[in-house]
Amino acid sequence: MSRVAATIPAENDLLCEGCGYTLNGLSDDSNCPECGKPIAESARLLRTQPLWENEHAGFLRRFFSTTFEVLFRPTHFYRTLATRGSVRDARHFAMLHMLITAVLVSQAVVVHSRWVIFSGTAATVKQTFVWLSMPLTFALLMLVTLLAGRLTAWEAAYRGLRMPRDVVLRGLYYHAAHYIPVAVIALLTVVGYRWMVDRDITTVLTVPTYLYVLSGEVVAGALYLFWTYWIGMRNMMYANA
Repeated sequence: MSRVAATIPAENDLLCEGCGYTLNGLSDDSNCPECGKPIAESARLLRTQPLWENEHAGFLRRFFSTTFEVLFRPTHFYRTLATRGSVRDARHFAMLHMLITAVLVSQAVVVHSRWVIFSGTAATVKQTFVWLSMPLTFALLMLVTLLAGRLTAWEAAYRGLRMPRDVVLRGLYYHAAHYIPVAVIALLTVVGYRWMVDRDITTVLTVPTYLYVLSGEVVAGALYLFWTYWIGMRNMMYANA
């Protein structure tokens, strides 16, 4: 027998942000009957807009402060994020971080390509790829974000979680700040190896080591991005505002 999708709570239902239990009609000074979490800790007023969405603050302050919060205090950021806020503002935040990431990745591609010798048609292909690396990276990041948003919203609806696509995308757009550390580490690795090549520090054995390190960073970066994605989604899962 096929499983029937769970019922999604109404938008005006008050949920326990610890376990998702419906708290309608219960006193604010009591605890959740399911997990014991104080109901006051699930109040809608505890979720607010990030500084990025405050148009009265300076651009640089908005950008760097919000980026810092997402990178270094992700649990607190998503636990206090108003999930029913502007998707447009969050998308603008994501686009800036994706653009910065694309620039860093393209620079890594440029530096990395110098240690491989091409000629003729191969050189033309390499040069074309280098020039396209930035727009391709940006497009790929946006595509992955949109696809993850659709799949996450679909899975949430199936499991009865109150996370429509706009809410999921809002969280994912702020998650885009986590792309930058991954790109920075990759760029530093490539630049560091190029520095060794220029000073004849490298040997034949260092080439595979360098490639292994880059491959390991790809895997570690993917795990880091999934881990921070889960932090965001977990702290938005039962959001009341």
